[in-house]
Amino acid sequence: MESESHWLWLFNAETGKLSIKLNEDSVFETPYKPSQLVNIHFSEKLMDIEDATTFQKVSEVLESYPSDKIPCTPCSAALNATAWSRFGRPQMPQSWHFQKSDINEWPAERTLCELNSGFDQGLFLILDADDEFATCLLLSDGMQLSAIKSLKQFYVIKVTLNRLLPATVDLAMSAQSNWSQQLA
Repeated sequence: MESESHWLWLFNAETGKLSIKLNEDSVFETPYKPSQLVNIHFSEKLMDIEDATTFQKVSEVLESYPSDKIPCTPCSAALNATAWSRFGRPQMPQSWHFQKSDINEWPAERTLCELNSGFDQGLFLILDADDEFATCLLLSDGMQLSAIKSLKQFYVIKVTLNRLLPATVDLAMSAQSNWSQQLA
């Protein structure tokens, strides 16, 4: 992706849209509503080194997967993850939407997970996690949480760790890796 030397955060108070200006001709609009964001009292602001680090880290993680296994581009996921990491409003956990898993400890190196609502299952990027909770960004096109509630792509939800399921794509890659080792 061709870009300017400095990317800019743009917030349009009239439309309530947070965007990232990548170059003179390209502006990436995030899906977040103003009520989901904090510290958006600006019209234009330079992205900082922390933003660039978040973008790079997420891009590298997602680019390590086959492109047909991730339901979005690494760039769009990384831009939304960066926007949420910088401006996302802290959330209360909403674990009740998801079925419990039988995993007691979540490995810190795992950055993808799945959540199952009983209505649907979605692929998520773990933005941050502590000993009890994980903040997860939906990579799937959308996810039905209940008969009346759904989650849009790139929306974020916080859950307890006992709701996280291993990502199918990780399991497939792990099995493929084990198979390759057995053949060697």
